[in-house]
Amino acid sequence: EVVKMETEESGPTAPPAEEVDRYGSDLNQLKYDLEGWREILLPINKFLEWDKPYHPAALAGSVTLIFAMIWYLEPSVLTTFSLFGLVVTLVDFLVPTIMSALFSQTSWTIVQERKYEEICMRLLNARNHLLNFRTTLITLKHDKPKVYLIVLIGMLAFLAWVGNLVDNLFLSYLIVLFIVMVPGLRRHGIIQSALSSVKFVIKRLIAGKDPKPKRQ
Repeated sequence: EVVKMETEESGPTAPPAEEVDRYGSDLNQLKYDLEGWREILLPINKFLEWDKPYHPAALAGSVTLIFAMIWYLEPSVLTTFSLFGLVVTLVDFLVPTIMSALFSQTSWTIVQERKYEEICMRLLNARNHLLNFRTTLITLKHDKPKVYLIVLIGMLAFLAWVGNLVDNLFLSYLIVLFIVMVPGLRRHGIIQSALSSVKFVIKRLIAGKDPKPKRQ
Protein backbone atom coordinates (compact mmCIF):
# COMPACT_ATOMS: atom_id res chain seq x y z
CA GLU A 1 0.00 0.00 0.00
CA VAL A 2 2.84 2.37 0.80
CA VAL A 3 4.43 1.71 -2.57
CA LYS A 4 1.09 2.32 -4.31
CA MET A 5 0.57 5.62 -2.50
CA GLU A 6 4.05 6.81 -3.41
CA THR A 7 3.44 5.91 -7.05
CA GLU A 8 0.14 7.83 -7.13
CA GLU A 9 1.69 10.88 -5.48
CA SER A 10 4.60 10.96 -7.88
CA GLY A 11 2.39 12.52 -10.57
CA PRO A 12 2.08 11.62 -14.28
CA THR A 13 4.72 9.34 -15.68
CA ALA A 14 7.19 10.59 -18.25
CA PRO A 15 6.72 9.51 -21.88
CA PRO A 16 8.62 6.37 -22.89
CA ALA A 17 12.18 6.85 -24.05
CA GLU A 18 11.29 5.32 -27.44
CA GLU A 19 8.65 8.01 -28.07
CA VAL A 20 11.07 10.77 -27.08
CA ASP A 21 13.76 9.38 -29.38
CA ARG A 22 11.27 9.00 -32.25
CA TYR A 23 10.02 12.56 -31.77
CA GLY A 24 13.59 13.88 -31.76
CA SER A 25 14.41 11.88 -34.87
CA ASP A 26 11.31 13.15 -36.67
CA LEU A 27 12.13 16.72 -35.63
CA ASN A 28 15.69 16.48 -36.95
CA GLN A 29 14.42 15.00 -40.21
CA LEU A 30 11.87 17.79 -40.63
CA LYS A 31 14.53 20.42 -39.93
CA TYR A 32 16.73 18.82 -42.56
CA ASP A 33 13.89 18.66 -45.12
CA LEU A 34 13.00 22.33 -44.61
CA GLU A 35 16.57 23.60 -44.40
CA GLY A 36 16.30 25.35 -47.76
CA TRP A 37 13.20 27.18 -46.52
CA ARG A 38 14.39 28.31 -43.11
CA GLU A 39 15.34 31.87 -44.12
CA ILE A 40 11.89 32.54 -45.53
CA LEU A 41 10.00 30.57 -42.86
CA LEU A 42 10.96 33.07 -40.16
CA PRO A 43 9.32 36.14 -41.80
CA ILE A 44 6.35 34.04 -42.91
CA ASN A 45 5.90 32.86 -39.32
CA LYS A 46 6.00 36.47 -38.06
CA PHE A 47 3.39 37.39 -40.64
CA LEU A 48 1.10 34.48 -39.71
CA GLU A 49 1.47 35.19 -35.99
CA TRP A 50 0.55 38.87 -36.41
CA ASP A 51 3.88 40.30 -35.31
CA LYS A 52 2.68 43.74 -36.50
CA PRO A 53 -0.77 45.27 -35.93
CA TYR A 54 -1.49 45.42 -39.67
CA HIS A 55 -0.66 41.76 -40.33
CA PRO A 56 -4.22 40.40 -39.76
CA ALA A 57 -5.69 42.85 -42.27
CA ALA A 58 -2.93 42.15 -44.79
CA LEU A 59 -3.39 38.40 -44.38
CA ALA A 60 -7.16 38.58 -44.79
CA GLY A 61 -6.75 40.93 -47.75
CA SER A 62 -4.35 38.56 -49.51
CA VAL A 63 -6.67 35.58 -49.14
CA THR A 64 -9.64 37.70 -50.23
CA LEU A 65 -7.77 38.92 -53.33
CA ILE A 66 -6.89 35.37 -54.40
CA PHE A 67 -10.45 34.11 -54.04
CA ALA A 68 -11.82 37.25 -55.72
CA MET A 69 -9.63 36.47 -58.75
CA ILE A 70 -10.91 32.88 -58.79
CA TRP A 71 -14.50 34.15 -58.56
CA TYR A 72 -13.96 36.66 -61.35
CA LEU A 73 -12.09 34.36 -63.75
CA GLU A 74 -14.27 31.31 -62.98
CA PRO A 75 -11.68 28.67 -63.95
CA SER A 76 -12.70 25.03 -64.08
CA VAL A 77 -11.83 22.67 -61.25
CA LEU A 78 -9.14 20.99 -63.33
CA THR A 79 -7.62 24.35 -64.29
CA THR A 80 -7.65 25.53 -60.68
CA PHE A 81 -5.86 22.45 -59.40
CA SER A 82 -3.41 22.53 -62.30
CA LEU A 83 -2.50 26.17 -61.64
CA PHE A 84 -2.19 25.47 -57.92
CA GLY A 85 0.12 22.52 -58.61
CA LEU A 86 2.15 24.64 -61.03
CA VAL A 87 2.65 27.39 -58.43
CA VAL A 88 3.57 24.89 -55.72
CA THR A 89 6.07 23.15 -58.02
CA LEU A 90 7.76 26.41 -59.03
CA VAL A 91 7.91 27.70 -55.47
CA ASP A 92 9.26 24.39 -54.18
CA PHE A 93 12.05 24.52 -56.75
CA LEU A 94 12.90 28.23 -56.79
CA VAL A 95 12.76 29.16 -53.10
CA PRO A 96 15.52 26.79 -51.84
CA THR A 97 17.70 27.70 -54.84
CA ILE A 98 17.30 31.44 -54.31
CA MET A 99 17.72 31.21 -50.53
CA SER A 100 20.96 29.22 -50.84
CA ALA A 101 22.32 31.82 -53.26
CA LEU A 102 21.37 34.85 -51.16
CA PHE A 103 22.19 33.61 -47.65
CA SER A 104 25.27 31.84 -46.34
CA GLN A 105 25.48 29.28 -43.54
CA THR A 106 27.68 31.58 -41.43
CA SER A 107 25.02 34.30 -41.24
CA TRP A 108 22.57 31.97 -39.48
CA THR A 109 22.45 32.85 -35.77
CA ILE A 110 21.55 30.84 -32.66
CA VAL A 111 18.40 32.90 -32.12
CA GLN A 112 17.24 32.16 -35.65
CA GLU A 113 18.01 28.47 -35.19
CA ARG A 114 15.95 28.37 -31.99
CA LYS A 115 13.01 30.06 -33.70
CA TYR A 116 13.34 27.75 -36.69
CA GLU A 117 13.24 24.74 -34.36
CA GLU A 118 10.08 26.08 -32.70
CA ILE A 119 8.41 26.37 -36.11
CA CYS A 120 9.41 22.79 -36.97
CA MET A 121 8.08 21.57 -33.64
CA ARG A 122 4.70 23.18 -34.28
CA LEU A 123 4.55 21.66 -37.77
CA LEU A 124 5.47 18.26 -36.35
CA ASN A 125 2.86 18.58 -33.60
CA ALA A 126 0.20 19.46 -36.19
CA ARG A 127 1.12 16.38 -38.20
CA ASN A 128 1.01 14.22 -35.08
CA HIS A 129 -2.46 15.57 -34.22
CA LEU A 130 -3.72 14.52 -37.65
CA LEU A 131 -2.14 11.08 -37.29
CA ASN A 132 -3.63 10.68 -33.80
CA PHE A 133 -7.07 11.63 -35.15
CA ARG A 134 -6.70 8.99 -37.86
CA THR A 135 -5.59 6.42 -35.29
CA THR A 136 -8.56 7.30 -33.07
CA LEU A 137 -10.98 6.72 -35.95
CA ILE A 138 -9.37 3.37 -36.79
CA THR A 139 -9.49 2.30 -33.14
CA LEU A 140 -13.12 3.42 -32.82
CA LYS A 141 -14.03 1.48 -35.97
CA HIS A 142 -12.38 -1.65 -34.61
CA ASP A 143 -13.67 -1.46 -31.02
CA LYS A 144 -17.08 0.20 -31.48
CA PRO A 145 -18.16 -0.09 -35.12
CA LYS A 146 -21.73 1.10 -34.43
CA VAL A 147 -20.54 4.26 -32.69
CA TYR A 148 -18.01 4.82 -35.48
CA LEU A 149 -20.75 4.49 -38.10
CA ILE A 150 -23.10 6.89 -36.30
CA VAL A 151 -20.38 9.49 -35.70
CA LEU A 152 -19.03 9.34 -39.25
CA ILE A 153 -22.45 9.45 -40.89
CA GLY A 154 -23.46 12.36 -38.65
CA MET A 155 -20.31 14.35 -39.48
CA LEU A 156 -20.60 13.72 -43.23
CA ALA A 157 -24.33 14.50 -43.25
CA PHE A 158 -23.67 17.77 -41.42
CA LEU A 159 -20.93 18.73 -43.88
CA ALA A 160 -23.19 17.85 -46.81
CA TRP A 161 -25.95 20.02 -45.32
CA VAL A 162 -23.58 22.96 -44.81
CA GLY A 163 -22.17 22.55 -48.32
CA ASN A 164 -25.69 22.62 -49.73
CA LEU A 165 -26.52 25.86 -47.89
CA VAL A 166 -23.31 27.79 -48.58
CA ASP A 167 -21.64 28.42 -51.93
CA ASN A 168 -18.64 26.14 -52.47
CA LEU A 169 -16.21 28.95 -53.28
CA PHE A 170 -17.34 31.06 -50.33
CA LEU A 171 -17.11 28.05 -48.01
CA SER A 172 -13.59 27.31 -49.26
CA TYR A 173 -12.71 30.96 -48.69
CA LEU A 174 -13.91 30.81 -45.08
CA ILE A 175 -11.99 27.58 -44.42
CA VAL A 176 -8.73 28.90 -45.92
CA LEU A 177 -9.14 32.23 -44.11
CA PHE A 178 -9.63 30.43 -40.79
CA ILE A 179 -6.61 28.17 -41.36
CA VAL A 180 -4.25 31.07 -42.10
CA MET A 181 -5.63 32.99 -39.11
CA VAL A 182 -5.11 30.13 -36.63
CA PRO A 183 -1.43 30.88 -35.81
CA GLY A 184 -2.21 34.51 -34.96
CA LEU A 185 -5.37 33.63 -33.04
CA ARG A 186 -3.41 31.02 -31.10
CA ARG A 187 -0.47 33.29 -30.31
CA HIS A 188 -2.68 36.11 -29.02
CA GLY A 189 -4.73 33.75 -26.86
CA ILE A 190 -8.00 34.26 -28.74
CA ILE A 191 -8.53 30.55 -29.45
CA GLN A 192 -7.71 29.59 -25.86
CA SER A 193 -10.15 32.18 -24.54
CA ALA A 194 -12.90 31.01 -26.90
CA LEU A 195 -12.36 27.35 -25.97
CA SER A 196 -12.47 28.21 -22.28
CA SER A 197 -15.78 30.03 -22.78
CA VAL A 198 -17.22 27.09 -24.74
CA LYS A 199 -16.11 24.60 -22.06
CA PHE A 200 -17.67 26.78 -19.36
CA VAL A 201 -20.99 26.96 -21.22
CA ILE A 202 -21.00 23.19 -21.84
CA LYS A 203 -20.32 22.49 -18.18
CA ARG A 204 -23.16 24.81 -17.18
CA LEU A 205 -25.51 23.09 -19.62
CA ILE A 206 -24.53 19.63 -18.39
CA ALA A 207 -24.64 20.50 -14.72
CA GLY A 208 -27.75 22.66 -15.05
CA LYS A 209 -28.55 25.76 -13.12
CA ASP A 210 -28.14 25.67 -9.39
CA PRO A 211 -31.49 25.11 -7.68
CA LYS A 212 -32.92 28.15 -5.98
CA PRO A 213 -32.68 28.03 -2.23
CA LYS A 214 -35.94 27.21 -0.52
CA ARG A 215 -37.59 29.95 1.44
CA GLN A 216 -37.68 29.41 5.15
